[in-house]
Amino acid sequence: MQPIRYMTSLLTFYLKGEIQQERNFVNLKMPNTIFNLIPLGSKKESIPVTQLATVESDFKMHFGAFLSGLIFVILGLFLFSVELWPIALFMLIVGANRVLAAFETILVIKTTAGDMKYISFFVFEKSKADQAEKEIRTIISNRLDDTNARMQTNRIVNAINGTGDQM
Repeated sequence: MQPIRYMTSLLTFYLKGEIQQERNFVNLKMPNTIFNLIPLGSKKESIPVTQLATVESDFKMHFGAFLSGLIFVILGLFLFSVELWPIALFMLIVGANRVLAAFETILVIKTTAGDMKYISFFVFEKSKADQAEKEIRTIISNRLDDTNARMQTNRIVNAINGTGDQM
């Protein structure tokens, strides 16, 4: 699996999350921010491949963030009209970021222990979320094939009989 780097916010475009497989682990690196604006380090996790159960993605809209972003944009436009442009520009940028951050794709990785790992992708990075979901699903499928005793026994029997892989 090639490392998948993704953006979590428009204003912190330089902070990248990352999903990659190293040997028997899927490593996650997720940047932490306050209000999708102020960087605050990152969270790193390693999940053993044998502990991966399922993966799914979900598209969500956070109505509160969307509404607060619209309010910031409207206030910013109003402040431009009364010529308070530094504050207005700040309000517009923060508001636009909140509106865009309200739409997100969430990748959910469930482990065999019942834990769920949530990875949030910026609205324009949906294709990377789909790619990560597909690759993690392939990892799970390969692990299940490797641990399927019947399938492995059939491969050995077919190899001994010289009939090839009949799966």
